Amino acid sequence: MKKSTGIFLKNAVILTLALLVVIIFMPEWGVAQVIIVLLIAILAAGQWVLWAYMRKTK
Repeated sequence: MKKSTGIFLKNAVILTLALLVVIIFMPEWGVAQVIIVLLIAILAAGQWVLWAYMRKTK
């Protein structure tokens, strides 16, 4: 695994954990909270896709 793929993996794990923390500790759910969760989920998914792409293109 290249060094640059490790960075993408680290960021993907951190964003996924952040998403779980936000979901678990969200006191109430409204439109704004759902949008925030969706944005974090999109960022996390993007990092996972970038990690898979970087890993694939060794």
